[in-house]
Amino acid sequence: MYKVLIVDDERIIREGIANSIEWNKYGFSLCGMAQNGIDAYEIIKQIVPDAVITDIKMPGMGGLELISRIYKEYPQIIFIILSGYGEFKFANKAMKYGVKYYLLKPCDEDEIINILKKIEIEKKEEEKKDKFLTDINDNFKKVLPQVGEQFLRDFIIGVTYSKVECEYFLRLFDIKETKFKLVVFKLDNGVDLLEKFALKNIAYDILNQNVVYLSTILDNNVLLLIKSIDLSILTDLLSQIKDIFNKYFKYNICIGVSNENSFESIQNMYLEVKECLKCEFYLGDNKIITEKIIEFNKSQDNLSDSTYNEMIAVSVKTGNIERLNLQLDSFFNMIYQEKVEIEMAKNYCIEIFLIILRQGDHKKVRGYAKGLYEIQDKSTLRQISGYIKYIANEIAKKNYDNNTENYGAIISTVINCVDNNIQNYELSLNWIAKKVLFINENYLGKLFYKHTNEKFSRYVVRIRMEKAKELIRSKKDYKFYEITEQIGLGDNTQYFSQVFKKYTGYTPSEYRKL
Repeated sequence: MYKVLIVDDERIIREGIANSIEWNKYGFSLCGMAQNGIDAYEIIKQIVPDAVITDIKMPGMGGLELISRIYKEYPQIIFIILSGYGEFKFANKAMKYGVKYYLLKPCDEDEIINILKKIEIEKKEEEKKDKFLTDINDNFKKVLPQVGEQFLRDFIIGVTYSKVECEYFLRLFDIKETKFKLVVFKLDNGVDLLEKFALKNIAYDILNQNVVYLSTILDNNVLLLIKSIDLSILTDLLSQIKDIFNKYFKYNICIGVSNENSFESIQNMYLEVKECLKCEFYLGDNKIITEKIIEFNKSQDNLSDSTYNEMIAVSVKTGNIERLNLQLDSFFNMIYQEKVEIEMAKNYCIEIFLIILRQGDHKKVRGYAKGLYEIQDKSTLRQISGYIKYIANEIAKKNYDNNTENYGAIISTVINCVDNNIQNYELSLNWIAKKVLFINENYLGKLFYKHTNEKFSRYVVRIRMEKAKELIRSKKDYKFYEITEQIGLGDNTQYFSQVFKKYTGYTPSEYRKL
């Protein structure tokens, strides 16, 4: 329902119009009547009608003065002027206030109804237009952040905007500042859009809308164009953002901040921050970096030595995990100390990684091949070293288990060989290595000691002396020269007697009498 107010100093006219129309039938309701402009003005301020039917000449305040006042404050109100003969000059003045409906006194109800119908159509058209504009405005507000994201992204990647276009966008985003800073949040590779969106929202909450002007997402980076504020205050706020994000998401985040600069220098600010963020490789993740504090070394002189490669390969192959970890720590520390360029450092890490893979079972290490991509994706040397050490330890552990099993078989062969050849005068480590196992004598000696905690020569003496004790105590009453032969000492009974006494504390004769 549209509200109508009737204003006329003649009561009969006011009531005549009021009673002659079925207001509801035509979509209107009579909301009041006034006998002059002064009363009408107060009523209008209270109820704000949609249409006012007013006389021109009235005491106190006439119709034209009322229209001029209301036009300034409520331009949407539609006026219908009641005029008599000779008052058209006043009606013409009302036209400058947008008045276009006139009724000549005395008027009948059909004339009023006809105008009311036109006003209803006009009002509905206005409502449709207002709704359309409101919807457009609402939708524009919804897409404005996306427009801002695209604009900032374009500016950073080098899309050219004219001065006029830049000024338009600055007005559009209500940016009045002349100096800015660019903040770049660098996330791990593989982070989903959800986490990036969450980070951006956290940043807006902490920094608030008055500090952040524009934001966008570029690759794995969340970028904020902010007001230039004190660096110590900004660093504290960025730490809060990082802490809140890490509370909900277990991803590493590194933050870079540019120096203060103009809007036209955004691309340079971004390149400046990217250079700063490269320092993350050596500084480690979860850092706030405000300047480039590391100068990367392009020289490879101190890293070209292949000694590390050989030592690490041997440690993995033999399963010596303790030594392996010390060597890897030394290798990565050398890279850290040299501060070589990131790609060069990764190439060295990939090289050592491939050497480690070659020491494992070819079929089983195929699954580790994806590690090459893992290393390339890592943001810091610490992440790379942790990953490589984990894989190296896995392969070394498997090699150790396999070696232990193989070594156990070798040692069992040695022990069986000793047991079966104890009477053989030629029995020795050299003889077993060359005649039985076909391996290096020194290697076999070390392997035997490692698994038995006893030197091979001492082991053979012990077995021979235990065999001699057994023969001396037997009921067959062996002669000592027979015992000497049966334990592999040939006919050297004197040597046997010396060794036996050293082993038991008794001579063979004394031992037999016990």
